Amino acid sequence: MGKYLIYHMKKTVIRFIVMALFLLVIVNSTIVNSYWSSYLDTDRYNVSLSIFSVFAVLAPAVVTALEFSPFMSRRNLDTWFSFPISRTDLFMVHFGNGAIQLVVSMLLGASLASFRIGRYPVLDVSKAITYFACAIGVMLLIYMFFTFFFVSANNVFDGCVFMFGAYIVPACVFNIFQNFYFAVNTYRGQFSSYDDLPFDGGGIFSIVSQLGSRYERLIEPVYENTQTYISPSGAVREVRIPTVNIPQAAVWAVICIAALAGAVYVFTRKKTEAVSGVSESWFGYRLMIPLCTASSLQSTALITGAAMKDSGIMGMGLSLVGLIPTFIGVFVAYVIFRRGVKFKISDLISIGAVLVFYVVCLLSFKLLYA
Repeated sequence: MGKYLIYHMKKTVIRFIVMALFLLVIVNSTIVNSYWSSYLDTDRYNVSLSIFSVFAVLAPAVVTALEFSPFMSRRNLDTWFSFPISRTDLFMVHFGNGAIQLVVSMLLGASLASFRIGRYPVLDVSKAITYFACAIGVMLLIYMFFTFFFVSANNVFDGCVFMFGAYIVPACVFNIFQNFYFAVNTYRGQFSSYDDLPFDGGGIFSIVSQLGSRYERLIEPVYENTQTYISPSGAVREVRIPTVNIPQAAVWAVICIAALAGAVYVFTRKKTEAVSGVSESWFGYRLMIPLCTASSLQSTALITGAAMKDSGIMGMGLSLVGLIPTFIGVFVAYVIFRRGVKFKISDLISIGAVLVFYVVCLLSFKLLYA
């Protein structure tokens, strides 16, 4: 295992160099912006951690695809599995090599960013170091999450689609919950907002953004938990430092670690004859298409239920018009899934269940807004 790890690291060193240099170049030009504020008559500093947030989301997806795409070829898979190394060790070498490259790239970028921030005594470089430690941890969790979805596919295209689905599926679940939550609270005459909810649709990906927003404020000059902003007109307002949703972060940490265990399980039991074929995983198209469709149809039902209060039958007509783009999308999605127009009974059952869900939602929202 050790010899293969060294061999694989040497083989992929160019990829690491390109990735690290790209991050360093962007960090060097974006991390700190110093400017003179004429209405405050003082120097102002703006710290941007957005490049690290983007890197922590996109780089794991790219590395996952590069590390595990060789196992998506049926012709090469027998050769890979004939090596004198277990499938588990083979997985860990490729996963570990990607993790090392991601962490080292982030550390190089963090070192440059800390140096740039440290040049300004007014900025708190210690908070930057804390941020980078947290960002690396979240990036590795995202890497685990993406790895499970990619290895669950049987070809590279489906693997990339599944990784995209790993982002949109939590958003769809949140949208379904949110629509019911807001409708019920509106029926009760209670005002509700996103701040009332214990989680959001971004899942583990929103944690990265929350970390960046919070530590940008902490690195800049801040007093206690607030920052005073004076507008050109002279108005003073208090800007609170963004917070990180700790319960959501803890839940997603457990999910991502479980996803890594699931990735090992799927990889070690992958059948050669299934590779390059249709991806039948329940964590891919089978889940993604019905769930995305349900989210879209429920939003249509919510709008229609509210419109029918005033427009009656016209609101129902608007609903039918709104269904057309959704079902065109569903048809295209199943064609991509099945690589043709020959759908299985299970596909038709899924769409039938989603239609029933739509009718239930429409009747529910009609009653709530009646």
